[in-house]
Amino acid sequence: MPKLVNLQVKELPQMCVVGRAIKVPSSMETNPIPALWGQCFGDGTFETLDALESYHLEKDYVGWMGEWDEEGFVYICGMLMRPDVPVPEGFDFRELPAAKAAVGWIQGQEWEVVTAAHELTVGALAEQGYEPNWAAGWSMELYNCPRYTNPDENGELILDYYIPIK
Repeated sequence: MPKLVNLQVKELPQMCVVGRAIKVPSSMETNPIPALWGQCFGDGTFETLDALESYHLEKDYVGWMGEWDEEGFVYICGMLMRPDVPVPEGFDFRELPAAKAAVGWIQGQEWEVVTAAHELTVGALAEQGYEPNWAAGWSMELYNCPRYTNPDENGELILDYYIPIK
């Protein structure tokens, strides 16, 4: 059973998420996000982003979600970069203004943490007296090394889940 093990509030600088984007349909038969991650690991996306090291805000990979509408939302598999990053040709990006964000650390098995992260983080925000800033229009999974990449003795790992707050 996944659980929230930490909640932090951070002041995020202006930044850019750079990577590969897909539109995730609201009524999907199969989730296209795992295939996008597989594509990015297989086609050189992360090697290209890793080579932009002087622009990294975080060395970790992110899954950014935004632009929700009745048809679904946009998902970008990539990295967080400084706003002056030279975006490689063929890559997608979104500029994000500076923001205050809550970061929930969700612990559990890999498939559980991804599906429970949003609900657990929003619930913890309410308990702590914070309110999500839905007008910001995004949330984000951050796959921190080593919290996410090195499971504990029970096979559990920790996903960082970001939500802008008021």
